[in-house]
Amino acid sequence: MKNFNTIVATHFKIKEDEVRDSLTSNDVLDWDSMNYLLFIAELEKEYGVSFSMDEVLSATSLGALRGFLVAKGVAV
Repeated sequence: MKNFNTIVATHFKIKEDEVRDSLTSNDVLDWDSMNYLLFIAELEKEYGVSFSMDEVLSATSLGALRGFLVAKGVAV
């Protein structure tokens, strides 16, 4: 299983040491609506979970997504 920070860094083309829970779409150049949905799909596939539409729409930061994964029993 891939590390959450590694997935974020690879997907959004940033350095892994730049990944912080506080990052939002305003902080990451490649974080647009389409790329965000592809990122969600990648997380679902990697961790074997499904996000609800409410979770997808309400997650405004990487920390929120990490929290949803933890709530689903994923160790990230």
